[in-house]
Amino acid sequence: MSTYQPGRQSREYHRLPKRKRSKIISEVNRRFREQTGVTRQLERAGAKDRKLRHVWLRIRDTVMDEREEQEIAEDLEFRHELFLYDLIDVVVSDMESEGWTRGAKFLEIWSSRRPAIAPKYSTAVTDVVTMDWVLKFQRAKKVFDKLIADRIWTNDASQKRIVKLIKTKAMGASFGNLSLPAAQVDPSWINSRPCTSGSKVDALTAALGAFNLKVAVSGKVTARIWGAATVSIREVGVYVKDSFDFNGSQFLGFWGHRDTPVSNATFRQWRTKFSMGGDFQVFSDVKRIKLKTPDEVVVSL
Repeated sequence: MSTYQPGRQSREYHRLPKRKRSKIISEVNRRFREQTGVTRQLERAGAKDRKLRHVWLRIRDTVMDEREEQEIAEDLEFRHELFLYDLIDVVVSDMESEGWTRGAKFLEIWSSRRPAIAPKYSTAVTDVVTMDWVLKFQRAKKVFDKLIADRIWTNDASQKRIVKLIKTKAMGASFGNLSLPAAQVDPSWINSRPCTSGSKVDALTAALGAFNLKVAVSGKVTARIWGAATVSIREVGVYVKDSFDFNGSQFLGFWGHRDTPVSNATFRQWRTKFSMGGDFQVFSDVKRIKLKTPDEVVVSL
């Protein structure tokens, strides 16, 4: 084994106050005895114990390295604890400075509620997002225009759900009430289309991320014979349904003046630490489209 050469660890050791050096010495002595079986006091000079002294010094360097790693870990943990205390204020402030007021509002609502974890949601939020605002964003408008152009309320998937809506309806009976809030319309939805979160973060992403545009209809049962019924769809409603939660693994960006990385897990840690943070569903209003010519759809019962 090569001769011991003092380095950074040795310099750091000699800079420590006496009390800390004593603690290091106790740990090094313990390991030295375990590794060598030598329990006697080593001679401080001379050739007799030189190799053993070098073994002791290498063990001390190892202990100093481990001490440094522990201090770094403890410092990072302490910094993370401090960041958790400021997490909501930091992220809300950053969102507001970007003009992402709806996303900031959702986070303030989430952080003000007692813990609730999807799918056991707290009370739905229905007064922050409107369809007119959502449709200002091109990626959402594109999905909306396509579902209208495709008249997805008439396709096979929609027909299967329409059957459930009219199963107990007699001929001439109306179905669907699009004047109700979206949360009450939602049990009668018949189709949906997803909207992606986009390639870069904007106000829509900050508020909703990826979400669904859902479709509901109203109309009348105009004919009913054995095994089939004809429905006249006279109005279509489109609305947003989303969930504001921090489930799953997702990186959410760098926040605050130190550009601290934040993920879904960060907010779950915040919820655990402060016993606050209630997941909730988000609904927009219902955008109603009256059809100039009703769509007649025959469904199999």
